[in-house]
Amino acid sequence: MTIQQQIKAACDVAGITVTELGKQMGMSQQSISNRVKTGKFTKEEYQRMAQIMGAKFTFQFEFPDGTI
Repeated sequence: MTIQQQIKAACDVAGITVTELGKQMGMSQQSISNRVKTGKFTKEEYQRMAQIMGAKFTFQFEFPDGTI
């Protein structure tokens, strides 16, 4: 699943549109749309998205033996 698909799916679960997510992040509709397409967000922006949607964002490498 691409990051674009993940963000859209998360918005669906949270009951908001990507446009509304962008508004709450202080972005225009065009800006959030373009950034979702490219997936170019900082870790902090992903965390803010999760906070807005009432979700938890994790960003890590995890190996099969459980090493993080």
